[in-house]
Amino acid sequence: MKARAFQAPVAIVLAGLWGAALTWGNGPSGMRLLDRFEATLTDLRVLARGTRLPPDAVTIVAIDDQVVREQGSYPLPRAALARIIEQIAQLKPRVIAVDLLLVDRSTPEDDAALARALGNTNAVIAAAAIFAESRQRLAADGDGPLARLPTAARFLLPLKDFTDQAGVGVVNVTTDQTGIPRSIPLLFRTADAVLVSLPLRTAAAAARQDPSIAPNDFVLSGPDVPTDVGHLLPISFYGPHGTIPTVGASAALDGTLARHDIEDRAVVIGVTATGGGDFSRRRSIR
Repeated sequence: MKARAFQAPVAIVLAGLWGAALTWGNGPSGMRLLDRFEATLTDLRVLARGTRLPPDAVTIVAIDDQVVREQGSYPLPRAALARIIEQIAQLKPRVIAVDLLLVDRSTPEDDAALARALGNTNAVIAAAAIFAESRQRLAADGDGPLARLPTAARFLLPLKDFTDQAGVGVVNVTTDQTGIPRSIPLLFRTADAVLVSLPLRTAAAAARQDPSIAPNDFVLSGPDVPTDVGHLLPISFYGPHGTIPTVGASAALDGTLARHDIEDRAVVIGVTATGGGDFSRRRSIR
């Protein structure tokens, strides 16, 4: 009887402590205590799981230190990027995703060459969402499939010369307080527009069909894929750098790309050069 008498007070105290943790960890103070616990537990699960074999469907073509030395500058000249895309396209990939923000003008000739290269293949290029604040709290806006999307102040779009020739996807990811990417928003919006993320746009282009998006999941050439609040897709890393097949962009420029690395695959052109990378404004979304 004495044990039972203590059960109700203990349950009340535990419930109060849990409520206090929720309030303190996710309240206006911004401490986000529970986020820290979740990030730590996620890292432990990934370490315990070990490196996983990725699907044999993606190749990264890296703009690395070698190609920067050979071309003499970074960013690479637009004409060089056009040649890289043309050489990849000759080997018949399912899609080429260009993880570069093509927002400024080069010479008219080089821009025209890049536009032609994009137009002659199935390509997706990068845009960025610009947020007014360093963090954004997701608030419900109705109960439809677009409720609780990350809301940007504006989109930083590629030049129209390029968007006329290729699909566009947003490259932003969400990070924790240490800057580690934790999830990918699949959809972004501003006051008057909605854009799809670069990964989802690339996957849809490779599948050659549009995704079906519901409030808590999406479907693309297979079973339902569950998503978190705000259409966030949690990231589960396959392993360290190099786990996904990666070749240097120099191989495209000198004609030594292997067909088996490209044919019928999704090819992502990205930057690994020292000091390079995507300088779009990443924002932590709560």
